[in-house]
Amino acid sequence: MQETSTDRIEVCLVDTALSATDLTTGSLSAAAVDSIGDVHDLIATASVDCFVTDFEDGTTVEALTAAYPDRPLLVFADPADGVAERALAAGATDVVAAVGPDRLTRLANRAEAAVELARTRTAHETVRARFEALTENAPFAVVTIDENSAIQYASDGTETVLGYDPAAVVGDELTEMMPERFHESHFDAISQYLESGDRSLDWDWIELPGEHRDGHEIPLGISFGERKTENGRLFTAILRDITDQRTRQAQLDRLATAVEGSMDGIAILDEDDEYRYVNEAHADVYGFERPEEMVGLKWRECYGPDERERFEETVMSELAATGRWRGEATGQRADGETFPQEVSLTRLDDGGIVCVVRDISDRVARREQLRDEREFTESVLNALPDLFYVLDEAGSFQRWNDRLREVTGYTDEELDGMGALEVVPTEDREDIAEAITNIHRDGTTEVRRSAILTKQGERIPYELNGTDLTDADGNVIGLAGTGRDITDQQLREQRLSVLSRVLRHNVRNQLTVVNTNADYAASAVDDDGALAALDRVLDASKALAEVSDNAQRAQSVLRGGTNRSEVDLVSAVDTALADADADGTDIRTSLPERAPAIAVESVAVAVVELVENAAEHTDSDTVKVRVTRGGDRVYLSVADDGPGIPDNVRDVLTAGRETKLQHATGIGLWLVNWVVTASGGDVQFRGGDDGGEVVLRFPSA
Repeated sequence: MQETSTDRIEVCLVDTALSATDLTTGSLSAAAVDSIGDVHDLIATASVDCFVTDFEDGTTVEALTAAYPDRPLLVFADPADGVAERALAAGATDVVAAVGPDRLTRLANRAEAAVELARTRTAHETVRARFEALTENAPFAVVTIDENSAIQYASDGTETVLGYDPAAVVGDELTEMMPERFHESHFDAISQYLESGDRSLDWDWIELPGEHRDGHEIPLGISFGERKTENGRLFTAILRDITDQRTRQAQLDRLATAVEGSMDGIAILDEDDEYRYVNEAHADVYGFERPEEMVGLKWRECYGPDERERFEETVMSELAATGRWRGEATGQRADGETFPQEVSLTRLDDGGIVCVVRDISDRVARREQLRDEREFTESVLNALPDLFYVLDEAGSFQRWNDRLREVTGYTDEELDGMGALEVVPTEDREDIAEAITNIHRDGTTEVRRSAILTKQGERIPYELNGTDLTDADGNVIGLAGTGRDITDQQLREQRLSVLSRVLRHNVRNQLTVVNTNADYAASAVDDDGALAALDRVLDASKALAEVSDNAQRAQSVLRGGTNRSEVDLVSAVDTALADADADGTDIRTSLPERAPAIAVESVAVAVVELVENAAEHTDSDTVKVRVTRGGDRVYLSVADDGPGIPDNVRDVLTAGRETKLQHATGIGLWLVNWVVTASGGDVQFRGGDDGGEVVLRFPSA
């Protein structure tokens, strides 16, 4: 039976013969108005729970019902002539007979009952609206079943969680949403509970799988409730999809496993700086056998006095201000031994601290080793008589040795960031800038000659070289190079140039005079002895002229430099045979299509010298030139059936220098030796009764 409210009920009497006092009782208060307009005015200033009016033509009932459909409206009239039916049809809540001595009491009771019913209905609708608002967009499903496991209600979340249309499943058994293996146990559990009241499950929370409409299983977290009705018991379950929760739990489990298995020491301290959790690695790094031995200790017990003071004065204040700190420290093991460590601290919301510690003894040892190696490298670089420098991509000095500072006259502060071209004279800057660009673009090694311009304006000739520096990804980030003072070398080259000029021009001119006069003298005398002497003079003059030509060729080769590159020896042989003076000699070749080797550009000059020498000394006017490959070498040989290279000449060339008692007869074979040696190869001499052979051996490209 519905309990009545103790709240006072406000009744509005509309266009009726009743007065306000007629209906004012202990729980009712009445106010009388004459028209709908008066009703609006009253409601604007006072509360109205119920209307009472008579019934003449029904217009007042219809107007009140339309304006205030949520308030009860009672018609107080004589029920004769079908008034009750017409009043109810017009929208009245109830019709009270206005006859008999107890008519006012009857009206008061009916008004009170109508208002209480309206209030109950409003409260129910409010609760239902709240329930629907809660369940319509909720991430969980609400399902109600009866004692037979038939679904009586399913919220909109049922489709979200299990894929079922809520309206369509009403009347179906709940087992439709369960894997088949749970059907029997479900019915047994309901029967057991209805008979004995014993619960086989935890109604507050249990995790069981549900079956989605498409057939796959979903982990569910389920809470149960029960209520009794006139038709029996109803059971309501709240179903939550805990897939994400399971995933997070699995992640937490993996994290816990990772923490326990971590090589880093991980610990949690409370707001009193005491250890509350310690993993195996953390205990081990501090020399404890078990993590439990550290629980309850304060962090200060893991550090010496100096480190404790540093932590308290600086580290902890920064941790409090920023919530985190990371750096290096010196820890102290349980036995008192100290060790270098890397520490990471994070402040928790509850005032605790997460501490991660790593023993970095090996890292510190490597760091010290690297420092020693760096100091050794610096000492070696500073001991070099040559310049050493490192430039960044912009061409500015980043590192240099003491020699660079001494030569240029600039201080370290002045050199720091200075452009390298600032120590290069204006006339050489374009060439050096081009070399730097080539190194950055192509990754090549470049060699250039340039003067070094000192702070005082002095110019010192140098041969500079540079090669690219790259990062771990192979990107060019700068260059490193050295510079050698070539003042003495330039002086030697100048002297060689002068001597060469004298040898080529002065001596050649004088030899021309000698040859001309010797020819004239030979035509003017008849004495055989004198003619023989003049022939010897002409032969010596021609030999000396040939020496002059070879000297000129040697100077050209030496000036060509010693830069090695890939050279096709077959092409070099073709060029040499076209240039060689070997008329009347049968030159037979055995050549592959190509024979790439590492050599200097002047290889063909050496071949010319060997071919001309062989053509001069062969007995059969036949010279053989052959190119072969073997392993990491390429061989070029020139052979003839002449007497071969004399032993004393071989010894001189093998030794690499001449003496007063041991020397070669000319420049030609020296020229061959210089070319092959500059190419990274060597010269071999072979010979026997059937002739001689010179073999040039080059690195294969």
